[in-house]
Amino acid sequence: MKFKEKREYSRAEVEWPVNISADQGLIQGTIKNMSLGGAYIHLEELPDINENLDLSIEIPEHHYAVFANAETIRFEVNAREEAPVYYGLGVRLKNIPEDDFEFLSTTVLR
Repeated sequence: MKFKEKREYSRAEVEWPVNISADQGLIQGTIKNMSLGGAYIHLEELPDINENLDLSIEIPEHHYAVFANAETIRFEVNAREEAPVYYGLGVRLKNIPEDDFEFLSTTVLR
């Protein structure tokens, strides 16, 4: 059985630091892949998945930061004996400032 791809935008594999402002404070993580509509983030601490998150995404190779609001659409716990536990968080991006969206779409996520 083949599943139809639901994503509107294609994803790019990246390694970008992200700071998440959540009710419990600032949480640091790494974006592993991203599109203009969403991202997959590795974290050592899981924010409240029911709250909206404020993201500050660093794009080191361009000396640029993108800001966005996001909502969690899925999460997973990755635990292995030989590595520390981390969380995977799939988010849908919302409210990206127009300049940041334009930068992403023309420079980084073409």
